[in-house]
Amino acid sequence: MGILDRITGTLEELTGDTDAAAAAEVTRAQGLADNGDLDGADAALRVAAQQFPRYAPAFVAIGALDERRGNLEAAVTAYGRAVDIDGDRADSWYALGDALARLGRLEPARDALRRALTLGIEPWFNARVYAALGRVHAGAGEWTAAARSLRKALDLLGPGEDDRGIALDYGRVLGRLGDRGATEWLTRAARAPDARGPVIVEAAAATVDHEKAEALLREGLERLPGDRSLRAALARRLARVGRTDEAIALAEACVAEAPDETDGLGALRDSFAAAARWNDALRVAADEARLGTPPPLEVRVRLALGAEDRAALAALASESSPSEKRESGSASDPLSPSGERVRVRGPTDQDAPLRQALAAFAAGHAGEAEILRLGRLAPGPAARDFLVRGPAPPPPAGQLAGLLTWTYDLFTTTPPLVGLAAAAGHAAEALDRPLLVAVMGEFNAGKSSFVNALCGADVAPTGVTPTTATVNVLRYGAEPAARVVAQDGGTRPLPAADVARFLTGLRAHEARAIRIVEIFLPVETLRRVEIVDTPGLNSILAEHERVTREFLQEADAIVWVFGIGQAAKATERAALELAHGAGKRVLGVLNKVDRAEPSEIEAVVDHVARSLGDLVETIVPFSATRATAARAAGQNDPALAALSTALDERFFTQARALKRATAISALRRLLVSARGVADAGAPAGQDFAAAGAALARVEQAVRGALDSERIALRARLDETYRRAALEVREFVRPRSWLFGEHRATTADEAFLAELLEDSVTGALARTRVALLAAIDEAAPGGAGTVDPSRIPRAIVAEIDRAIDRFAAYARGVIDGGAVPDFFRHQLPRLRLEVGAIRDALVRRAPDPEEALFAPLRRELDALFDGMERELATAATDAGTRAALHAARLTRPLAALAQVLDDLERTP
Repeated sequence: MGILDRITGTLEELTGDTDAAAAAEVTRAQGLADNGDLDGADAALRVAAQQFPRYAPAFVAIGALDERRGNLEAAVTAYGRAVDIDGDRADSWYALGDALARLGRLEPARDALRRALTLGIEPWFNARVYAALGRVHAGAGEWTAAARSLRKALDLLGPGEDDRGIALDYGRVLGRLGDRGATEWLTRAARAPDARGPVIVEAAAATVDHEKAEALLREGLERLPGDRSLRAALARRLARVGRTDEAIALAEACVAEAPDETDGLGALRDSFAAAARWNDALRVAADEARLGTPPPLEVRVRLALGAEDRAALAALASESSPSEKRESGSASDPLSPSGERVRVRGPTDQDAPLRQALAAFAAGHAGEAEILRLGRLAPGPAARDFLVRGPAPPPPAGQLAGLLTWTYDLFTTTPPLVGLAAAAGHAAEALDRPLLVAVMGEFNAGKSSFVNALCGADVAPTGVTPTTATVNVLRYGAEPAARVVAQDGGTRPLPAADVARFLTGLRAHEARAIRIVEIFLPVETLRRVEIVDTPGLNSILAEHERVTREFLQEADAIVWVFGIGQAAKATERAALELAHGAGKRVLGVLNKVDRAEPSEIEAVVDHVARSLGDLVETIVPFSATRATAARAAGQNDPALAALSTALDERFFTQARALKRATAISALRRLLVSARGVADAGAPAGQDFAAAGAALARVEQAVRGALDSERIALRARLDETYRRAALEVREFVRPRSWLFGEHRATTADEAFLAELLEDSVTGALARTRVALLAAIDEAAPGGAGTVDPSRIPRAIVAEIDRAIDRFAAYARGVIDGGAVPDFFRHQLPRLRLEVGAIRDALVRRAPDPEEALFAPLRRELDALFDGMERELATAATDAGTRAALHAARLTRPLAALAQVLDDLERTP
């Protein structure tokens, strides 16, 4: 095309000798330019501009030549001079707007192009202007306006006219809008005889149908057999449909021909990934990174997860983000006029959340949120299992101490089980401590006195009341000391000399706040046994009874102290049944026998034995008072000796077995509690397939309703304009003579505008009702994680927005142009026939297809695509949560149970 083609057709309109001479000079310059003599053409045009300074086409020609030389600024200056000389030339405004758009000055470009449209007459010219305006809108991110302008350009082109460039732009804009019609227009451009490889690749990528996409690429290769971008795109397409061997061979051939081309490397990477050859794909991605064109971070994370490569993931976690690289001030940053490097700030790092998740995973402390983010990139169940696989080793078999430590570590590193970690730690610590014997019984049975007699020292306080009694744990210490442990876990030291006064002086509310009091004494008996002195299971304070029951579980053995006056009560039997159920061995001590005759003692022992059966192993008659008196007199007490022998035989000599049984029992309780936590937090089962089917039903119903309403609304609007034509014929005053004009009043104009607005509003209301009825019929009753009411709500919102937008647009057209234009320019000489009036009214009527249905379809497509992605993400997250739950809870707890079973079977 010659540089003066933009002013073709204008020379014939020139009149006068001056214009003819100027036109001749411009034509001569055109000849020089067409023959490649750009300098000669430029000189001729400059001379013509000086000779004929009011001749606008000369400046348009100068601007075109400047554009050809790449000097857009000079071109804009020349075009601006042309419009200053003659502001009514459409071609000058078009050239100016197009040049401004190329410079990125979108606002003035838009204004110039709109001015060209108001002056343009020929459809082919307006098509070019609309195409340029569409590109301006696209440059500004105004995709809907861009689509509208480009569509008008295509409609204005006549049969046989070249529309490939416009079709390509239109297809790209539709693609940005998510319009599924993009494929048709991109394919039209790709099938042009001179279409280049990138256009064909772009069209194939937008084609959903694999067979059509493959056919398009193969057609392109027939025309351009050496185009590696087409071969690489074909390899990618083959990989997507599972033809991985063909894809890999094709991609490898591309890489062999051009090892440094990213198209071939990317195709080879994708082909390896489709074949689940993750390590090979990861290797190719590393080659791309070395060439300075690494794949997106998400792609590399996906490959590393597929390869189950922790080192690769750690490397990605430590990789600098683009913004950090930019912060370092690279050599590619521009120089300021003073010669200093100017740091250009790039966009915010879009991958920051993913990098944070990678860092947490690499450090070994990724939470659920980070695991879910990474799980969305896992290419399959195996990769997901690798992702959720905890770093903890399996539980040690046959090692009770090791198993207790393993359980504590598991509970402390597993967030749902953290609440059990303290109990697990206590169980692990207790295994290495002396035998823990709990002295229990009801209040006033003489438990503290019994403890003092057993230890041979006044170690347990006596004389406290039920309202102030505390749980006291007696332990060995090199020096006397004490510590108060509160219900909330807090501790505070207590001087040994103050213990008795402290315990006897406690008030009820103070005692209620105390969990236990630890008393450390240099008593030899406490080296081999720690004693828990409890206030009794019938304590008035519920807190102390709860702690006593806890020690019933934690103790290695139990000494149950009966008072001879009230032995084997029903409440005692109930407590001993709890101990028996916990697997505890119980030695019975019948205290205060000094208050009964020998025959009475034997009767009570027999009664207790018969009443309690195997809940108590044996019953030893004992008097703490006599034992204390004998100790004070330096004598031996036979009953104390018998009690010591019983304790040795049944407890102390079997301390290791008792400690082992207590630890296993503690692990069993922890396992039950942990499984309860696991069951409570187990992901709920969701039918994502049903949710997807429900969503598809709604989408199909909405599409069907839209197709029906396209016809129905058009028919209603046609009827609206037919009725309006009837009204016009009724109120208009016909002309009285042949060359006269039909007349109407201002009130008639207002009436017609109101009639049309009301009718359009009513027609749209019926459209809305029809669309909502279709939604209501197909709406799901339940769709898993997708709120059943949310699907209709979202669609209704889009429909309401589209209808409101069209209604406002229609009002603007009717009030702002259509009705005034009809009364001023068309009605005066119109044939007063219904058909003619209707045609005149419809000519400026708002088009529901372009202004309502096309954008609504695109918005609904985007909405449904978003819902499908959301549903797919929810399904992936559910799978990751299930895998995480199994890896962090279900499987470790099952392993713990198995090892416990083996321990219990092994003596």
